[in-house]
Formats: sequence, structure tokens, C-alpha cells
Amino acid sequence: MESTPRTPVRAHGLRPLGLPRPVRVEVNARGMPQRIDLGIAVGPRGKRRVARDARWIAVLDVAEVWRIGEEWWREQPIRRTYFHVVVEGGRGVTVFRDELAVALGGHEAGGGWFEQHY
Repeated sequence: MESTPRTPVRAHGLRPLGLPRPVRVEVNARGMPQRIDLGIAVGPRGKRRVARDARWIAVLDVAEVWRIGEEWWREQPIRRTYFHVVVEGGRGVTVFRDELAVALGGHEAGGGWFEQHY
């Protein structure tokens, strides 16, 4: 957690770091990411916007795939498929598909796909 510049350091003045952000992903016939558009940004008050200039980058390799299904007993369980990919330039990027968002009609900006920073 990190405090915002205008908020005194107190429990209510903290903001989370490393939250997932929506991205657009093109997949191949097997459902593996082949291109990622990192042009979706989260603006003020959490509003999502798509940048005018798409920044599609090619996925060179899918290094790792894993699934999580947690908190199935809660009102909003978590069911995700993660992909750690190597993109043009050699950088590693972790994206995930929110399977529950897709089942409920997808996410308005990215179709249920998010980039996860660690």
C-alpha cells in the first residue's frame, strides 16, 4: 500500500498497488495469447478508456500457464487462467483471463483479460 500525495498517512489514506488492469488479448485457435494490446488504461475514479493508438505487441512465447479457482463459497468467487508470456523485446508479461467475467458476458473493455503486475 502507498499513500496518495494529498492524503495524510493513515489507514484510510492508503491505496493498493499492483492491481490488475484491463488489456485486450488476441488468442490463437488453442486459446493461447498471440498479441496483447497494452493501450487500455484506467483513468480517474477507475474509469476505463481505450487509447486511440493501439499498442499491439506480439507474443513470442508462452512460458507458463496456470489456473486458480478460489473462494468458491463466496458470493464472488475467483476463477482465472494466468499466462506468463514473453513479448517482442524480450519482456515478460503476466496476463490472466477472468473466467467468471467471460461467463457473465465479458468485461466491457478487455473481454475479461487483465495484465497483472507483481
